[in-house]
Amino acid sequence: MMSDRDVWVRAGAIFAEHGAGASDYIISQLCDVLGDMEAVQDWRRVANAVDAIEDAVPQ
Repeated sequence: MMSDRDVWVRAGAIFAEHGAGASDYIISQLCDVLGDMEAVQDWRRVANAVDAIEDAVPQ
């Protein structure tokens, strides 16, 4: 299982690379790991973190 820090680091990297297309990238990754429930849970957490980054208001 990924640590909380790893989740946010991965989410930041994905958002930086894919921007608005991050959801499509995450869905493709989930399709690759559906047999591994722990990995699915990790990707769900990463997806939530990407959403939080995308919805954040710049300060």
